[in-house]
Amino acid sequence: MSDFVDGKQPVRNDGIYDGSLNDEPSSAAIVASERNAAIGVETLNKRPTAKSGDEDKIALDVALSDGDGNSINLDNPLYVTVSDSPGNEIQDYKVDSDIAKDGGSANHDYITNSEFRGLNVDCSSSALAKFELQIETAPASATFGTVMAKFNSVSNPNVVFALKTPAAIATGVTIRVIKTNLDNQNTDLYSVINGVEV
Repeated sequence: MSDFVDGKQPVRNDGIYDGSLNDEPSSAAIVASERNAAIGVETLNKRPTAKSGDEDKIALDVALSDGDGNSINLDNPLYVTVSDSPGNEIQDYKVDSDIAKDGGSANHDYITNSEFRGLNVDCSSSALAKFELQIETAPASATFGTVMAKFNSVSNPNVVFALKTPAAIATGVTIRVIKTNLDNQNTDLYSVINGVEV
C-alpha cells in the first residue's frame, strides 16, 4: 500500500488504520472493524463519512441498526416506549384555619418516605403573610436550615418556592413550611409541598 497520510498518521491512503505505527495516538480518527470479524489490518475498513456543517463543525453521517445489523426503517422500526416519570408524585396540601393575627403561625411538615426530588412549594393567604421554607439537616435531627422566606401582598396573595435546581432530600428528612399571619385579623393560611419520591 501507499505511504501513510502526511507521513505521520497511522492511516494509509485507503483509510486502513494500523495502531502499531501510530506515533501520535490522540490524533487517530474513528475506524471501525467489520462486524463479527477478528480485529486486524484487513478488517479495519469501515470509515465514517461526513459533510461540512454549520459554525466550522463536521456533520458525521449516522445510520441505526438493530442487534443483527439490520437497518432501522419502516419494515424494521425502532421500538420506543413512553412511561410516567419514575417515583411517586407528592402533592401534600394543608390549610391552617383561623391563625391568630399579628404573628400567629403554623407549620406544614412533610417527612420524606424515600429520596425526594424536584421540591417546589406553593403558599397562599388572602391576608398579609410570611412563608418560610426549611429543610431538616438530617433525618429526625429537629435542626432546620432555612432555604428562603417570602412575603405575599394584597395584590399578590400567592407565593411560590420554585427552585431552579433543587437538591435531592434524603429519606426521613422533614420539609417544613412556616406560615405566619402578618395581618391585623385572624386568617386561613394555605400550602402545598410538591415533588417526586424515588
